[in-house]
Amino acid sequence: MGNQETRVEDPDTGVQSTKKSGIPAPREIPQSISRERVSLRDQQKSSTAKKMVTSASTSSLSTLSKHSRGSVKTKAETVAFDKTLLESQVRELLAEAKTKEFEISKLRMELQRHKGKDSSSEPGTPEGNSEIKGTPAQSGDIQVLVGELREKNGRCQRELATLREENQALKQKLITLESSTTLVTSSRKHSVNGVFPDNTTSDAVNGSHLKTTGDTKGSPLHSSESSEFEKIPSLSDSVSSSIKSVVPSGTVKELSVESLTDRIQKMEESHHSTAEELQATLQELADQQQVVQELTAENERLVEEKGLLQTSLQQQRERVELLAQQNESLLQRLREQAQCNEAEASRASRIAELEQRLAEQVESSHFEREKLVDIQQQLTGSLRALEMENQETDIAVKSLKEEVELLQGHLEGEKVAKDEAVRKAEEQRLATEALRAESASLKAQVEVERQKIAELKAVQSASDNTELQSLLKAAHEDRDKLELSCMELRQELQQVEADRQQLLERVEKQEQDHKANMLALEEKNSDAENQIKDLKETIFELEDQVEQQRAVRLHTNQTILDLENQIKRLEENKAELEKQIKAMNKQMKDETEEWRRFQADLQTAVVVANDIKVEAQQELRTLHRRLQEEQEHSARLASELEQIQGARITTGPAFEASKTAVEGR
Repeated sequence: MGNQETRVEDPDTGVQSTKKSGIPAPREIPQSISRERVSLRDQQKSSTAKKMVTSASTSSLSTLSKHSRGSVKTKAETVAFDKTLLESQVRELLAEAKTKEFEISKLRMELQRHKGKDSSSEPGTPEGNSEIKGTPAQSGDIQVLVGELREKNGRCQRELATLREENQALKQKLITLESSTTLVTSSRKHSVNGVFPDNTTSDAVNGSHLKTTGDTKGSPLHSSESSEFEKIPSLSDSVSSSIKSVVPSGTVKELSVESLTDRIQKMEESHHSTAEELQATLQELADQQQVVQELTAENERLVEEKGLLQTSLQQQRERVELLAQQNESLLQRLREQAQCNEAEASRASRIAELEQRLAEQVESSHFEREKLVDIQQQLTGSLRALEMENQETDIAVKSLKEEVELLQGHLEGEKVAKDEAVRKAEEQRLATEALRAESASLKAQVEVERQKIAELKAVQSASDNTELQSLLKAAHEDRDKLELSCMELRQELQQVEADRQQLLERVEKQEQDHKANMLALEEKNSDAENQIKDLKETIFELEDQVEQQRAVRLHTNQTILDLENQIKRLEENKAELEKQIKAMNKQMKDETEEWRRFQADLQTAVVVANDIKVEAQQELRTLHRRLQEEQEHSARLASELEQIQGARITTGPAFEASKTAVEGR
């Protein structure tokens, strides 16, 4: 049962058609196995016929008692053999359940291994993309594996149903054996002087040991057994008729002494044989009672073993249900695995496109790499030119700064000169005001002097002209001096004003020039700073581009190495999977062969069990009929024994007289 035949079937199909016992038969049985089974059945039938014929040849009472004891022993051996057969069947069922559990665990391990492989190969990464390259090539094998696993699941379900029906058949067989044992013991208890012939026991033994017997061959054997049973009452009838014939001959007619002697001898012989027969019957009854006790104890033991077998069958049923649940879970996992395989098949085209795009990107990356190298060289040259320009701008900025510093120095000097000119102009203004005040005072003095002159003129007329003239001359000289000094002061004032005006004009002009120079310098400085910033930004951008190109180049090289390693690993995994698939195919072929052999053996066991059931029913009917015959025969023997004892009591004196007469003669 552990080695199953792998056929692609629907797991939801029902149980196969059953025979009489309810155990499903296989769909096909090899011809060699069927021929062996037919030959085995013929051998069993021939051996059964031989045993029945040899058992029918013995007719004496002593051999009957011996064969009855042997029949009891063979019956006990039959029960023990059936018990061992049932135990072996239970062991086989347990071993098959263990093998089924081992197969389920193996399927679980395979399922976990396939899931681990699927989870390890992610489709988003380059490794997963390259790993799934081998999946389109293996999709057919994976689908075949999934179909085989589904078929195994269906076969497991059908075998579970078969095991349940086989358990029911075994229970019925146990009940039948128990009922047959109780019937045999009851028949032995009810029989008083009856003896089971050897043919019945040999039929029971042969029916229990040999699994198949034909219904057509049973009828002549039973007829021979009935003829054998008819011999015993014929003997008893002859004895009773002889006694009845002796009694009226001794009482009614007077016979001769010779005829009486012959009849007396015959009566003695028949009496001795009857006594021996009675002793053998009593001994056989005692043996039968002992055998009945043994069979009762054996029956109790068988009942206990039956309980144990029922508990083991219950445990087996529970394990079968657990295995069914595990099969359902495995079926669900297989369906999920099939869905995953379909998803992988749908992703195969996408993966191929991605691989093609990856190859194109690798080629474009090579071209872009060359372009970037050229661009890098160009940028390096432009960077060097910009560095030269930057150095030149730095020199120009330094010179401009120096000029600005010089202009600022000139401006400071101009400011100092301006302050000095302003100070001098202020001094000139103060001096001019002082000169004006002095001129005003001089004018006032001139006016005073004029008044004095007028007074002097007026006085002159009254005084000397000489003193007046001297005073006038002195006054005129003073006036001339004052006018000259006033003229000089005016000229100086005008000169100072002109100088002041020139200084102011120069200061304004220098301020305008300074402002213009400052604005020009500021514009040049701002332009230089902007240019420096642009150059720095360009340098930073070029450095970033160079770093990015280096990173892209490193990433591309690493991706190429990873893809090569992934391709190697995929090739190794592909080789391992091919080896595993070959091993699994070989194992499945072996399991298929073993499963076919098991099906053939199971079919043989089913046929044998059906034949045993039919034979047991026939034997049960035959035992009922023979029990009735034996009871009737026992009743006849008991009545004949009573008649013989009564005749012996009545014929005792006549027998003694005739005996003495014969002795005297």
